[in-house]
Amino acid sequence: MHTRLRATAALAMAFAACFLSALAFTRGTTAAEGANATTAQAPSGALGPCTGLGDLPTARCGSVEVPLDRANPAAGTTTVAFAVLPHRDQSAPSEGTILFNPGGPGNAAIALTGEVAARFEPLLDRRDVLLVDPRGTGRSDALSCRAFRNIGLFFKPHARTVAAIGACGRELGPRGRLYNSTAVADDFDDVRAALGTDRLDLWGESYGTYLMPVYAARHPDHVRSVVLSGAYPIDFDPWGRDRLAASRRATRLVCERTRACDSRVALRDIRRLAAELRRHPVPFTIVAGQRRFPARLSEGSLAALFYTGGYPPFYGQLPAAAASALAGDTATLRRLVETSLLSTATVLFDPATASAFSLAQSFATQCHDYPHAYSYADPIGARRAMYERALRALDPKAFVPFSPAGWTQAGFEAVDTCIEWPDDPTAGSPLAPGSTLPDVPVLVLSGDLDANTPSFAGREAARQFPHATFAEIPNEGHTPTGSPCGLALGLRFVTTLAADARACVGTGTPPPVAGRAAVRAAGLPLPHGHGTRAERRAFAVVGATVTDLFERLPLLGRWHVLTGLRGGRYSAQSNGSVRLDGIRVVRDARLSGVMRPTEREVTGSVRLRGAGVPDGHLRIRLTTAGRGRAIGRLDGRSVDRAFRMG
Repeated sequence: MHTRLRATAALAMAFAACFLSALAFTRGTTAAEGANATTAQAPSGALGPCTGLGDLPTARCGSVEVPLDRANPAAGTTTVAFAVLPHRDQSAPSEGTILFNPGGPGNAAIALTGEVAARFEPLLDRRDVLLVDPRGTGRSDALSCRAFRNIGLFFKPHARTVAAIGACGRELGPRGRLYNSTAVADDFDDVRAALGTDRLDLWGESYGTYLMPVYAARHPDHVRSVVLSGAYPIDFDPWGRDRLAASRRATRLVCERTRACDSRVALRDIRRLAAELRRHPVPFTIVAGQRRFPARLSEGSLAALFYTGGYPPFYGQLPAAAASALAGDTATLRRLVETSLLSTATVLFDPATASAFSLAQSFATQCHDYPHAYSYADPIGARRAMYERALRALDPKAFVPFSPAGWTQAGFEAVDTCIEWPDDPTAGSPLAPGSTLPDVPVLVLSGDLDANTPSFAGREAARQFPHATFAEIPNEGHTPTGSPCGLALGLRFVTTLAADARACVGTGTPPPVAGRAAVRAAGLPLPHGHGTRAERRAFAVVGATVTDLFERLPLLGRWHVLTGLRGGRYSAQSNGSVRLDGIRVVRDARLSGVMRPTEREVTGSVRLRGAGVPDGHLRIRLTTAGRGRAIGRLDGRSVDRAFRMG
């Protein structure tokens, strides 16, 4: 259970990454022109202590004023903030500076200083780490749009979201085109120059794998090495066909490695379910706190789950959910869709994370940089017609198990997201045709279960450089430097400028494959221990409810009230306990009462009712290792039993 709790917490961030990650493309000046552009003013005062970064007393923060538009000095300036983690051994000069970017676009970097310090700890004795908040994010004059202030937007039909993105572009006006990857790359170099640093070790993750090549092309003399984790090439497929191929491959790999599913059956079921939902979408309501959000099981929402945003556990969960849905039980599929939507909304709107991400800057970059199958010079109606013609012209075989229209609703970048963005004649690729990247040591890492930035794209990203090492990390999803072996490979590369591409072969563990959820109490596996069959069935329902509660806990902290798998409500209490009101994880049993979850166990008192369980009250204690005890009365008889789940 505790493992599933951690997995659900990771899911929230994964879906945020799915929505926020980006691919950087702008039409800019050449590298030589960038070198001659107006540079930043000196740092605003001496570097000083960083505020709001917790226990990082050695970190130093500063800022520079940079031209808002380097082609038009009259446009004014904007502030770019940065943080430096200086090397610990001050008895010797620094052996180099790592410039780290976490992705996005829209993500600030300074807010991650503590996490980055822990990640690069093995190198901090002799190396510095530099984090820069890209213009328009975090501490660098963050952008915002009124169109994105309503959290309900992310539960609206796709067309409403597209309209809100267009409204944000109109609100930003002409300045919106100035928050592109070329401008950010030049800002980074202004920070480098202000700090007096000669060369940088570039480390980019997700969108950072697009931004760092832009920097390298524009400022090649200031690059020592490049690490790209979860990489895309500058020229990527806006229709996501490589991502779909990666999802099909990941399904096969998980089934082969676990031997717990048949990928041919799983892909067949997903194809049948996609066709059914295309014909007959299923509306449902998400209850979260005092809000009720409309949602649908549709081909697009199924495609989003199959895409996963780079979150491998879904490849172990979706086969059973699809099979159940085809059999008429959509509860698990609804739960997966609900979790994805609430997780994304939580990360985007939680005050604790909002300061580290700018949705307005994200779309300002995407809509300026990304390829699209329409022209901004045309009216919106003409753009839509051009887009639909291009979509119909695609080979549907490349989109199996979905239709082209269904797959392009999966939630990845490009497609029609920016179709209502204001006309921008400067939009386009950040690298001019024929641009070359410097011949420096480069390491590109891809997870073999990542459909967000798949291995095919990682290999293409490596080919952008004259000489690069590509390494595929087994059983990992998006940004595989989050894995122990991937991170160690990257850190060793920064030090030695060499890497063994096969160093991580055989590492990692594939995600577990879930079985189909029980519909009735009799379908739950009975726990081990003494007691009658009816008593053990009651304990099984309690255990399944505890597991369901643990899956809800990360989101309960934000929303306070959420539903059970098949009905009822969990309500978070101020004392850390959770109230259960008629929770149903199976159709023929419901639990009410109070549970107090901790890191190691759940304790509480519950009332059981329903045709599938004996009626009664129990005081329960269940550890995250699955060992429990239940004391109380069932069907009028006293019980005091120990049991073990699984």
